[in-house]
Amino acid sequence: MQNEQAIGKRSIFKTDTKSLIGAVVMGIVFVIACQITGQIDNMLPWGKMGMLLINGTVWAFFTGILTLLYRQPGGLIAAEVEALISIMYTPLWPTFIFANGIASIWVSFVAVKCDMTKWSHHILAQGGVCVLGNAIVGVGLVLILGLPVSVAAVSSLITIAVTWPLATLAEKKVYDALLKSGMVK
Repeated sequence: MQNEQAIGKRSIFKTDTKSLIGAVVMGIVFVIACQITGQIDNMLPWGKMGMLLINGTVWAFFTGILTLLYRQPGGLIAAEVEALISIMYTPLWPTFIFANGIASIWVSFVAVKCDMTKWSHHILAQGGVCVLGNAIVGVGLVLILGLPVSVAAVSSLITIAVTWPLATLAEKKVYDALLKSGMVK
């Protein structure tokens, strides 16, 4: 069985109670981390321009690592807890519901096809998280906030360019540590 997991044949689903409860608890940690980093971003020059680069990196990292740790539906639970609580602080919350869900599902598909032991696997997983998530938020910047398409596109591209490598680095390092500790099976 462990050999099958090593070659990427593990299930997308993990429905034990420990995973489901862990996903809810970590979803709350996800919210707290995003709240703190969002406030930090807002104090910095890029945050004043509306780009949440530290927050986006933390969002992408948590979306990826929690999905790898809890699989589905745990990854969706954690991601959607964060998205639903965002109702309280941003008009972009509808985009977060879609971005978080699609990003979590993307990571699940990558994890089923790849054993997540190589950098390329994490680059692919985080690429989908960052590109898909920021594309959806970019649509929200236009439709909800009324920004010009060019401004939303530049904002999304800059955010992708910053968050993708940083979240990939964090995800790979933390995932390797989780593997070594035996927390990921």
